[in-house]
Amino acid sequence: MKIENKIVVRYRDGKIKKGHTHDFSPNRLVFHLTAMEGEQEIIEINLSELKALFFVKSFEGSKDHPRFDDQAISERLKTMPGLKLEVTFFDGEKMYGTSQGYDPTRRGFFLFLADQDVNNERVFVIKESTISVKVLQ
Repeated sequence: MKIENKIVVRYRDGKIKKGHTHDFSPNRLVFHLTAMEGEQEIIEINLSELKALFFVKSFEGSKDHPRFDDQAISERLKTMPGLKLEVTFFDGEKMYGTSQGYDPTRRGFFLFLADQDVNNERVFVIKESTISVKVLQ
């Protein structure tokens, strides 16, 4: 039985694709997405074209969630296990969360967001799409 993950793929150029994958691996340059739109076509995705890959709870999402500067979210980050990170993307977007496997020499890493009310279960951050990754105290 294949495990399929619900994902939202955000490209560096702003394009977004939603669908399922069963073959994503941080160690591979490509994976496949069964797209939700149209005829459920299978698309080959190249990591070098992406900003980030979002593993989501649902495809609907929610934009009405607190910002990191909300006191409860910053306090939550302090209690989470793992390396606490502030990730700044090339487009100015910031994310705060923890990682168990951050290594600046790798192509990317998983980030577990401090805000657990968001739709994301985890985010695979593409290193080339960041301008900084800061370790927080």
